[in-house]
Amino acid sequence: MLRRFDKLFNRKELKKKIEILQIRINELESENRLLSTRLSKQEVRAKKAVSDKQEADLTLKKAEERIDNLEYTLENQKEETQKTDDFKRSVTLTNAQSCDLLSQIGSIRSRNEDLVTVYLRPNESFTDLNEFDIELEQDVKYLMQRIESPTGMALFYDMKRLGMVRMLMTPPFPIVESKWKLARVFDTAQLQELLEQNPVFCILLAHAGETFIGISDRERVIEYKIVRSSVKEKHTKGGMSQRRFERLRDEDVRHHAEKARGVFEALVEEYKNELKMVVASGEHNLIKEITGGGDSGYRYPFSLLIRSIDAKAKIEKRNIDKIRVLTWSARWYLLKIRGNFEQTMKNE
Repeated sequence: MLRRFDKLFNRKELKKKIEILQIRINELESENRLLSTRLSKQEVRAKKAVSDKQEADLTLKKAEERIDNLEYTLENQKEETQKTDDFKRSVTLTNAQSCDLLSQIGSIRSRNEDLVTVYLRPNESFTDLNEFDIELEQDVKYLMQRIESPTGMALFYDMKRLGMVRMLMTPPFPIVESKWKLARVFDTAQLQELLEQNPVFCILLAHAGETFIGISDRERVIEYKIVRSSVKEKHTKGGMSQRRFERLRDEDVRHHAEKARGVFEALVEEYKNELKMVVASGEHNLIKEITGGGDSGYRYPFSLLIRSIDAKAKIEKRNIDKIRVLTWSARWYLLKIRGNFEQTMKNE
C-alpha cells in the first residue's frame, strides 16, 4: 500500500514538473517568436539602410558631376565676360580669314627690331620662355597669363609707341613649339604651317539627346553620324518626384552615352590609320563616357583635344559643313592700346 502511494505521489510530482516545463517552453517559444520578429525587422532595416546608402552615394556622385559641369560652364562664362571687358575687340575667324589676316601681319616691315612674336604651347606662359626680357605692358602680360586656351596662343606685338599691331590669337589646334622673336618682321611661319595643314581628325559634339560624330579634314566632312536619343528635359519639382525623375533622366543619358560610344568606336576603328586627333566639345562627362568608357580614361593612340565649338543650331544635314568650319576657326583679340592716337601725337 505504501509503495502504491509513493508511486502515485511521484506521478503527481512528475506531472506538475511537466506542466511547469511546458509553461516554460511556451514562454520561450513566445520569446523566440518575438526575437525572430525583431530580427526580421532589423534585417529589413539593414537592407533598407544599405539600399539608402547606395542611392545616396549615387545621388552624391551625380551631384558632384553636375557641380563639375556647372563650374566648368561658369568658368567659361566668366572667362568670356572678362575677355569682353579686357579686350577692345575679339572675333572668331574662319580658317581662310585667319590665313588672310596672318598673311597681312607677315607682310608688315619695320625700320627697327621692334616687332615681337610670341608662341606659347598649352599651359605655358611667357615666363617659361628662355631669356625673354621684352618689356610688354603689364595688362598684356596679365591677359596672356589669364587666358586659358587648350591650344596655346600666339602674340604679335608692335613695341613702337604708335604701334598699330597688337593682336593675340588662340588657334584651332595646339601650338607645337613655345618660342619668341624680336625682329623687323613678325614670325608667322609656325601659325601658317598649323593653319595650312590638312590632317584627318574626328569631331565629337557631345550633348545628351543629340551627339554629332564626324570624320573630317580641312576641306570637307568625309563621313558623319548623328546619334539621337530620348532624354528627358530638366525637372524642377521637389520631393521624391524630382529624385525619381532625375534617376530616369540619368538612365536616359547613360543609354545615350552607350549608343554614341558604339558609333564613335566604329568610326574611329574605320579611320584609325588616318586619324591624327579627336576634337571634342560639349558636356565633359558625356565626352569622357563616349571617348573612354567613363572612369577607364581616353585610350586611343591619337590625341584628344577638348575645346569650345559654338555650334548652337540643331544638327541637320544642311549645317554639317558649318561644324567643320567652326572646328577650324580661330579666336583673334585686338589688345587695347593705351591712350588714343590724337593724344599720343600731341605728346610726340
